[in-house]
Amino acid sequence: MRPAFAIAGAASLAALALATPAPAATPAVTPQAQAANAAFLAYAPTPATAHGPGALCLVDTGVSADADIKPGLVSATALEEGGSGADVDPQGHGTTMAMIAGAAGNGMIGAWPQLKIVSVRATEKPSPGQEPTFEFNDYVRGIKSCLQQGTRINAVDLALSSTIPPSPDQAQNLQNAVAEADASNVAIVAAAGNAPGPPQQPGAEPGIFAVGAFTAQPDQTSTGAVGSVCSFSANEHLTFYAPGCGLSQAEPFTDKASCCGNGTSQASAFAGAVIVALMSYDPSLNYGHAEQLLVSTATDGDLNVAAAFEADGLGSIVAAGNANIPKPPLAPSSPSPSTVATPSGPGPVQVRLLRWHRGVLTIRVAPLPHGARLHVQLQFAHGTRRVISKRSTLRVHTSRPRAVELRLVVGKADGPVLTVKLKR
Repeated sequence: MRPAFAIAGAASLAALALATPAPAATPAVTPQAQAANAAFLAYAPTPATAHGPGALCLVDTGVSADADIKPGLVSATALEEGGSGADVDPQGHGTTMAMIAGAAGNGMIGAWPQLKIVSVRATEKPSPGQEPTFEFNDYVRGIKSCLQQGTRINAVDLALSSTIPPSPDQAQNLQNAVAEADASNVAIVAAAGNAPGPPQQPGAEPGIFAVGAFTAQPDQTSTGAVGSVCSFSANEHLTFYAPGCGLSQAEPFTDKASCCGNGTSQASAFAGAVIVALMSYDPSLNYGHAEQLLVSTATDGDLNVAAAFEADGLGSIVAAGNANIPKPPLAPSSPSPSTVATPSGPGPVQVRLLRWHRGVLTIRVAPLPHGARLHVQLQFAHGTRRVISKRSTLRVHTSRPRAVELRLVVGKADGPVLTVKLKR
């Protein structure tokens, strides 16, 4: 009997890609994109390179081509001889990962809608009422299959985690597959696992980029502040986290918007899409450098996509994408006499950088609306400190705060409060 390996993420999402910026959807910017400073990426121009957008290879439960998946789906195959590449998980885990990474904007917007998806189903079709199962060597077979697809793969995502340790032979086989990927300049990304503690398999193995999960927005299942480690996520010996709880998603087989997605699976898919995007806009980039960019520019370990792009000299892509983000409709210039106009407050703060280092807290947000001021409240163990600025970038000499609250104020109208918890 094949051992059942844990699936590292609750499936209930949607996503895939277009060769042009995503159409406006609701919301135009997902909480996960805002939390990872990645709103620009869904609306960025097409890479001006010979090959265009690269591909993320998903070794998962398969992918079913819904309206969000179809535009970017290159191929969907199975390790099982003669098997269909369609998603065999009743919850649509593999389809959900594809949607998180590159949904085209029908039911939701993925991290990078221009992303190409190659799907390799590594699980067997389960009996009715059962979950899909797979073996450790299926990671190896899946990676090798990705490398043989004939498509320009930049990264492989292993979003199915396992608590079962591999045998020495299995571990060696995986290392051999990782070495093959390294020789082909392909990143291997993995979900760190949905249990506090060290990363699970295969993320615990050398050469694999393990991704933990941080909170995109508080919800009924994730009550932590934005940026805090999700309560279920692996959290030891990890240097990097991506949005993994409080995600806005869409159901994988209907494209209906739903809330809220949770899992290090989703975090790894989001991070994998960003690596592919970086390597697509900068074809000279080695995957190891791309991973290092994500780690070195992270805000207290949390993915900061705009900072990574800017650090690689791709600030023009960030600016172009931000300029393309759909703007909310303007209010009528003169209200109808029969109605009473209710002034709306400013929108939420879009944080681009928040970092404390050697006694200095650096905060950089998107350009402030005309007449707006940025209100910042620093929370300490014993008390608070408030700072008000007319600028979008400020540096505060302070001891390390526990959390930072930010909001925009225009006149007497307050925008929503964004709370960012600083991790040690």
